[in-house]
Amino acid sequence: MSSPIDLHLHSTASDGTLDPRALVRHAHDCGVRTLALTDHDTTAGVESAAAEATLLGMNFIAGIELSADWRGRCIHVLGLAIDPAAAGLERGVQRLAGERERRAVEIARRLDAAGAPGTESLRRIREQTSLPTRTHFARLLSELGAARSMAEAFDRYLGQGCPAAVRSDWPALAEAVSWILDAGGIAVLAHPLRYKFSAGARRELAREFKTLGGAAAEVVCGGASPAQIEQAASLVLRTGLAGSVGSDFHDPRIPWNRPGRLAKLPVAVQPVWASAAFPVAPAERA
Repeated sequence: MSSPIDLHLHSTASDGTLDPRALVRHAHDCGVRTLALTDHDTTAGVESAAAEATLLGMNFIAGIELSADWRGRCIHVLGLAIDPAAAGLERGVQRLAGERERRAVEIARRLDAAGAPGTESLRRIREQTSLPTRTHFARLLSELGAARSMAEAFDRYLGQGCPAAVRSDWPALAEAVSWILDAGGIAVLAHPLRYKFSAGARRELAREFKTLGGAAAEVVCGGASPAQIEQAASLVLRTGLAGSVGSDFHDPRIPWNRPGRLAKLPVAVQPVWASAAFPVAPAERA
């Protein structure tokens, strides 16, 4: 499975392991020709990624992945084709950066209290990025020997109900979507099947998202099975959303989740890139 379109990728500007230029080159080597950089709650890598994409003759989409609250749960919303300099989005990004810093300090404190290297992890994270995430902590806990893997770090320390689980004050879903729309962007519900909702609640989320101005949801995600793609396709068809595709790539050491390693978007689903608001019109159908 290979797609020339990948609209969900992460760099070292948030919790990926490749810097923005290296990420674009890696995506190009994987056969991707239209890509979006969608780092968590930041657009810091967009300028350099766009420059590299231009050198390689690729279609580049400026993006972001915003954290938002819906009924007390964290939801991720992609903003595609955004203006990173839009005032409202910039204010929102600054607010999210402050919240992530507050959460990181508290996570480190709680890890220390649990006998894990929280302060040391945070020190190393700050050497890597200005935007600390739980993925950074999980990676460092694994590297420092406090957990055998990132998955175990979440299971033992960072996941819900664990010693270093810290609740975050994310903006409401409506507010996050408004930041994207005000920046001229297209709002896409990221990986809708990853949220632990009932099918009914997931449909309510998708319908509300559309009412707020959301345009699409990810139908084809990195690692999704045919059954999951069919389920996500049913969700967008029932709620009137378009479909998007994205690997959610973070790390080239994870071979099953390389850029563009995606199934084709089901024929019945309207591609988000067919929208008049999308800045390029890829000839290929992912």
